[in-house]
Amino acid sequence: MRDVRAAILGFGNVGRELAKALSRRAEYIAEHTGYMVTLNLIATSKGYIEFGRDWRERVLEHAMRYEAGDRGFLKPLEDLWKIMDALMPDIVFIAIPPSYGDGEPNISIYRGFIERGINIITADKTGLALRYSELISGAKKRGVYIGYRATVMAGTPAIDVIRGVRGREIRVIRGILNATSNYILSLVENGLGYKEAIERAIKEKLAEPDPGIDVEGMDAAAKLAILANEAGLGTSLNEIGRKPLTEISEDDVRKARREGGAVKYIANADIHRRELRVSPEILGPGDPLAHVTKNYNGLAIDLEEDRITLIGPAGPAWRTANVMITDLIEYISIRMYWKH
Repeated sequence: MRDVRAAILGFGNVGRELAKALSRRAEYIAEHTGYMVTLNLIATSKGYIEFGRDWRERVLEHAMRYEAGDRGFLKPLEDLWKIMDALMPDIVFIAIPPSYGDGEPNISIYRGFIERGINIITADKTGLALRYSELISGAKKRGVYIGYRATVMAGTPAIDVIRGVRGREIRVIRGILNATSNYILSLVENGLGYKEAIERAIKEKLAEPDPGIDVEGMDAAAKLAILANEAGLGTSLNEIGRKPLTEISEDDVRKARREGGAVKYIANADIHRRELRVSPEILGPGDPLAHVTKNYNGLAIDLEEDRITLIGPAGPAWRTANVMITDLIEYISIRMYWKH
């Protein structure tokens, strides 16, 4: 049985869940693809660790130790590219935090892997939200696979749906793309103030300690940029207007729900007009997105005379990790088989 040599870059919640999923589902992947995945490396900003043939048992141990706060097993990482050049994995899983300001170091990391011909599966939105055309075209020229299903609505196949309607006249893409903000609004509907609702989302680990990326629209805008590019628009995160979730009052949130509708944090791309924005909107009871609640996402695609509506779960990390496994199976099926 042939091997696929893999590495994980980033070992936060998603990286740890991915390592566990790879270990536990190795036989499943082998059975369905004919290839055995070997995880040779985990690298973080704190250091790295290498694995051999016994990686499956060891990675579960290290995932638990890392979660407990023990970083002592990591070797100092002085130069990411030196170790990658020595290892040259077939594929690297990227699970690092986003960097939406100047995009660094994330964009340089993507460029480095593409230049080396190393295939990529990512949960990080930074590169594709800011440099979609550059990275996708660069990857095609080098024959590099980029899997990024996990970047948008990870638990629900949003990117697959957009790909499935390519060639048709897509007019508008509207969505609830940030489940954290949707959960916060659900709490406000039930009587909490924004402050208390945000604090609960942080406590329940649905929001980061600094929730601005969610409630100021950056996360939803990054996902909208990826979807719009997937639909052929050619845009960037920096072109998307954003208004904060809290712009609509708590009273208006509750009033909308009493009247059968809802306030939702909507990411909207008018493809024909090239108008993209993320803002809170009051939706009437007839809008299917008005009924997307709690930790769920929704997507409505208007094309020709039709509308496609997709509603499903977002994270948490274990779902995101499983979607990265889906990309891995696609990579093996499409790329590896053609080599033999």
